Amino acid sequence: MKVIMIHGRDQQGQDPSALKKTWIDTFEKGLTIQGLAIPSDLDFVFPFYGDLLDGLIREVADPATLDGVIAKGDIVPGELSFYYDLVNELAEQAGVTDAQISEHFKANYKERGVLNWEWVQSILKVLDRSSGMGDFSVRKFTYDVFMYLTVPAIRKKINEFVLSAFNEEPSVVIGHSLGSVVGYDVLRNNDFLNVKKYITIGSPLGVKAVRSKLTTPLVMPECIESGWYNAYDERDFVALKPLDERNFSVEPSIVNSNHVKNQTDNRHGIEGYLNDAVVAKEIYDALGDR
Repeated sequence: MKVIMIHGRDQQGQDPSALKKTWIDTFEKGLTIQGLAIPSDLDFVFPFYGDLLDGLIREVADPATLDGVIAKGDIVPGELSFYYDLVNELAEQAGVTDAQISEHFKANYKERGVLNWEWVQSILKVLDRSSGMGDFSVRKFTYDVFMYLTVPAIRKKINEFVLSAFNEEPSVVIGHSLGSVVGYDVLRNNDFLNVKKYITIGSPLGVKAVRSKLTTPLVMPECIESGWYNAYDERDFVALKPLDERNFSVEPSIVNSNHVKNQTDNRHGIEGYLNDAVVAKEIYDALGDR
């Protein structure tokens, strides 16, 4: 049995072996609370795409086009509209007010919308400085999500790389943050995979702007045998929308749980999700008979 662990954003330059060990050690802590141990015959697979994604983004980030989203807003309206929707929705989830945004807004023209890039930049400043997300950069997160979802070449290469971690052996797949989006895209488009269960933690799939860029209709991937479990912390504004009938309607429905109290500073870190006893037990139970 394989456990395939798909990491989130901003992992470039890090040691894949160290990251993998963090995931496994943290999972073990959650199991220990339950009086359980990691089965000895598991094969943990960590498809590290952080450097690949970073390299691809650098290749295509033409200052006159995509890079302008972050640098100066100089980008075609359709792409900028998606980015605006994504940032604005996260701000709403985080409870950011117009008054907070105005504190960072110097221009006189305060109309909301994609054409007012300074307003978008002001939202990002508020999110990064006062959202309680600690060292988590909303600017970096939204940019990585934006590039993955809007540049077909990047999405294709990342998906192909993650897909290479699978074979005919049964697997339990865990997707965290952006990794949950990548994982869904891979499972959604590869019905032949042998997946016992999909487990998402800290997932932004409930964000409308993210859903709008996924293959439609949204479905429960046919390759998943025993369902999809989604856990989140209600203080993690990236992930606070449950993947339910309203935000991610599929049949059979996804099991959601908002019980997690993520101990990491930004409420979004993988350590604060995988060491949760309930999440660890869900993974353990999904392994079933091997």
